[in-house]
Amino acid sequence: MRLLSNPVLARELRGRIRGNRALIILVVYLTITAAVTLLVHAATANSFRGGISDPEAGRSIGKAIFLTVMTATLIQVCVITPSLTAGAISGEKERQTYDLLLTTLLSPLQIALGKLAAALAFALLLIMAALPLAGLSFLFGGVSGTELIIGILGITVTAVCYATLGLFWSAVMRSTLAATVMAQGTVVMILLAIPFLFAILSLLTDAFNGLNSAIYVYGIGLLLSLHPFIALGLTAISLDQGENPFFFDVPSRAGDLLVPSPWLVYLVCSLLLTALFLFLTVRLLKPVQYDLPRRARGKPR
Repeated sequence: MRLLSNPVLARELRGRIRGNRALIILVVYLTITAAVTLLVHAATANSFRGGISDPEAGRSIGKAIFLTVMTATLIQVCVITPSLTAGAISGEKERQTYDLLLTTLLSPLQIALGKLAAALAFALLLIMAALPLAGLSFLFGGVSGTELIIGILGITVTAVCYATLGLFWSAVMRSTLAATVMAQGTVVMILLAIPFLFAILSLLTDAFNGLNSAIYVYGIGLLLSLHPFIALGLTAISLDQGENPFFFDVPSRAGDLLVPSPWLVYLVCSLLLTALFLFLTVRLLKPVQYDLPRRARGKPR
C-alpha cells in the first residue's frame, strides 16, 4: 500500500490547506513562542551581573531558550494534535458520508492511515516550524545535538500517539464535539493522573520504608516515563549531569540498578499505545456483517 497515493489523504490535505485556519494557527503559535522565547532570553541575561557578556550567561541562555521552545512545542502537541483527528471519522458520520466511505474500495486500514497522516502532516509542520527558534540555542551553547534529537523524537512520538488517540475516539463517538471532549479529557487525565499516582505511591511506599527497593525504582520509573513532560524533563536533567543518554545507574538497597533512560521507555510505550489505538480504530471501521438465517430445507417425503 502506497500512503502517498491514498485518496483519503489527498482529500484531507486539500481541505486543511484550502482554508485560512491552518495559516492562522501557525502564525499565532509561532508569534507566541517567539515572544515567550524573547522574554526568557531577556530574563536569563538580566539574572547575571555582567549581562550577556558574562561567560556563564551564554550557556544558561542557550539552555533556557532550548527548554522554552521544546516545552511550548510539547504543550502545542498535547493541546492541538488530539483535536486534529477528533473530527476525522465523526465528521463523516455527521455529514452522513460515513457509509459511502466504507463502500469504497479502500480498506479500513487505508481509511484510518489516510485520516491519521493528514492530521500528522499539519502537526509535524507546527513542530518543524519551531525548530529554527530552538536552533538559536546553539549560538549561545549549553545544548548538544543529542538533546535536540531526543527532544524532536519525544515530541514527534507524542504527536503520533495523541493523534491516534483522537482518531480512536472519533471512531467511537458519533459527534465531533463528543470525540473532541473525550480525546482532550483522556490527554488531561494522563497528564494529571500520573503525578497524582506518583505522589500517592510515594507516600504509601515511604510508610512501609520501601523507597529504595528495586520494585519501587522500576515501577515508579515506568509510571513517570509514561508522562511526556516528566520523561523528557528527567532526560534533560540526566543529560545535563553528564549521564549516558540510554542507561544510567540508580542507587537502591540491592545496589546500583541499571535503568533505561525515561525518554527511551516513553518512546517504546507510546509506540505500543499508538499501535493499540490504531488496531482498535481499524476494528471499529470494519462494516458490520450480518449473517442472514438460512431457511431450513424440507426433507423429501
